[in-house]
Amino acid sequence: MTPCRTHRLAALAAILVAAVVPGQEPAPPPLDPALTDQLKELKTLVSDRKMEADFQAIGLIQNLSRDVEKKHPKDQEKLAKGLGDVFRTGKLRPAERDILYREAADALAKLGTVGGKELAKVVEDKRFDDNLPLRGHLLLALGRTQDDKQVELLTDIAVRSPHDELRAAAGEALGSYTKLEIKARREIVKALIREWGAIHQLATQPESNDPNGPIDLAPQNAQRRLRTIEGKWNQTLQKLTGTSNAQFADWQRWLNKNPNWVPPGAGR
Repeated sequence: MTPCRTHRLAALAAILVAAVVPGQEPAPPPLDPALTDQLKELKTLVSDRKMEADFQAIGLIQNLSRDVEKKHPKDQEKLAKGLGDVFRTGKLRPAERDILYREAADALAKLGTVGGKELAKVVEDKRFDDNLPLRGHLLLALGRTQDDKQVELLTDIAVRSPHDELRAAAGEALGSYTKLEIKARREIVKALIREWGAIHQLATQPESNDPNGPIDLAPQNAQRRLRTIEGKWNQTLQKLTGTSNAQFADWQRWLNKNPNWVPPGAGR
């Protein structure tokens, strides 16, 4: 066997051995040479002042978000930035034409932490203050990223937003965090049950019988809030705890008895 052939065989053997080393991280997929041009095209489509290219942009977004988990990490970051720019580029789409934003949010939801970073910016963007249904959609997308860094933001919106729809959406979004470490899950559960209790107390307080007294709308507002959030929050509490309760009183009693609860099948 010639020395040259011997060297080639040795090199091949080394590659094969390296490929089967236990615990070795697989090589990342190659960078996508077409991504930069595709993102430029997306920006051009979104910039159309007449908004006539939105369906083309949506098609491109759907194509770009296919199999995102197989993309190189640097491409994932670049894609997340490009999708985030959709919300900041061109004319603001009115509520009846916001499907472009919803598709971009759904695509970002697939990108985990890098998608969560971009979605968090959009959630707090004043451009969308008047579009509550879209903001609710953004919150649900943010939850699906399961980005741990967004738990505080979602919890804060759930328990403090002046908008019942956003409280419900943020509470529902927190139900996506079933893989969060147990201590952090306990904090979410405690915050939701505590706020649920405050709203419940206000909603059930006796109404004044004084015909000359001021009209107190707080109980009615609290009742409306309960109707909006109860179902979503209850689902989230069940997902995070693995416990089946339905009413606030049951959750409060359960938490008082089980402050250090652990979901079924999980270690402490």
